Amino acid sequence: METFITPAEAHAIIHAQIRTLPTVKATLLAALGRFLQEDIIAQEDVPPFDNSAMDGFALCVADLSAAPVTLKITGEIAAGDTPAMSLTQGSCVRIMTGAPVPDNTAAVVPVEWTRMETDSDVRVTRMPAAGQFVRAAGRDLRRGATVLEKGVRLTPPALGLLATAGHRSVRVSAVPRVTIVVTGDELFMESGSLPPGKIRDANGPALAAQVQYAGGSLVAVHHARDDKAEVADRLDQALHESDVILFSGGVSVGNFDYVNEVFDAAGVKRHFWRVKQRPGGPLSFGMCGAQAVFGLPGNPVSSFVCFEQYVRPAMQRLMAAQWTGPELHRAVLREALAKTKGLHHFIRGIACRDVAGQLEVRTTGPQASNLYSSAAAANCLIHLPQELEHPFAGQEVDIEWLPWAVPY
Repeated sequence: METFITPAEAHAIIHAQIRTLPTVKATLLAALGRFLQEDIIAQEDVPPFDNSAMDGFALCVADLSAAPVTLKITGEIAAGDTPAMSLTQGSCVRIMTGAPVPDNTAAVVPVEWTRMETDSDVRVTRMPAAGQFVRAAGRDLRRGATVLEKGVRLTPPALGLLATAGHRSVRVSAVPRVTIVVTGDELFMESGSLPPGKIRDANGPALAAQVQYAGGSLVAVHHARDDKAEVADRLDQALHESDVILFSGGVSVGNFDYVNEVFDAAGVKRHFWRVKQRPGGPLSFGMCGAQAVFGLPGNPVSSFVCFEQYVRPAMQRLMAAQWTGPELHRAVLREALAKTKGLHHFIRGIACRDVAGQLEVRTTGPQASNLYSSAAAANCLIHLPQELEHPFAGQEVDIEWLPWAVPY
């Protein structure tokens, strides 16, 4: 087992140990947010026929002369019709948006560019260009073209594209099942008045939300007192129901920190413990067969940071995402910061652009690992590498947007 390793080394170990879950067939709605596990090839042109982009009148090429001109209306085509007609000079056909255009159509003139003279005669006051307002067959997709490539995350527009291409189900990665166990005698799990000496559980609800935001399936959130047998019982239960197990608290060196000891006794092969970072140093990671087991620190900000830095990438790898490391952006630091050399600091920050468009970042305030307000106010994490000693105002630093933040 490795100990006191760098964040990069921790990422590499997790990446080497995690294997992609089996693929499954899922309906489009169930596939939302998951990663496509097959190339999707168009089986037909989209749209499948030339159709009108406007409510108006279909014109033939011979009548694309200078307006104004009066034309005879010889028919009407609605969306869903299959017309068997052809345009001739001096005539037009009333047509609705999405309706297939008749043979010999050169353009569609919008109804706003016309004026009715009689029930069967229309005056074209403004002439469209050749091909205008006609949506050509195959303009969106050509038969045989790649619609979406394997590995793409399925967003709402991607699902709409799949539906457009005629798919109602696709092969995607399975969703990782995650069980959370929060530990500690001090935790008060109810909603009533807080008893003396107790604190409310923040990590259970917060980690559950992070799991679901990352695309996982939350199996359960359990509580274990600082009792070795109870911690072991919760681990045994989680190993029977989950792909990923998250323990919060009990992973340090206190007299009642039993989590790592229980991991070892249960056959969890621990690959590392303790990372050179702040917050979240006493992080533990291991595998029990194909199941990933994390021991997260109990301080809420430490737990939050460790999830985003290590658990989310592990879940993405289980879902076959091509994760290559945190996506970092350069920003100008607006204030000097205190930092410990030799530790990678994850500072909760607020980033925005100044009047010149320069991305700049400041902290959310005090950064102690028990202050959840520092995480709630943040839209990014400021990365301060371990070799950095004295970050100063005006220095360029790396930031990582939090998944729910909208980048500036």
